[in-house]
Amino acid sequence: MAACARLVNYLPAKLDGQHSRVVRPRSPLVHAWGSPPIVLRCGVPRPAGYDPASPQTASVNGVVWFQQVEPNDVRWTAIRRTADVELLVPRHYEAQGGFLVELAGSLKRSLP
Repeated sequence: MAACARLVNYLPAKLDGQHSRVVRPRSPLVHAWGSPPIVLRCGVPRPAGYDPASPQTASVNGVVWFQQVEPNDVRWTAIRRTADVELLVPRHYEAQGGFLVELAGSLKRSLP
């Protein structure tokens, strides 16, 4: 997916102080930071249950995110015209909104 290939050029080396890390197998569609890893995947399907009017939907710096809380992780999906992007964050990371703020510019520049 060409849109996702562009995204990797705009991703930060650090995400809220967490360093970028190697993902195996290597893929332009997957990126990670920290340990345990915060994993970003580009080109994911639109989440089941997504509704722009849902209380689980929020706009952060011009990017619409849909939140799904799971037992061990919080799944944030950025709803974009060209390709949706998922950010899977282990629940022990607090103040996860900071991740969304930091990624907003990258997503707006690479995935209109």
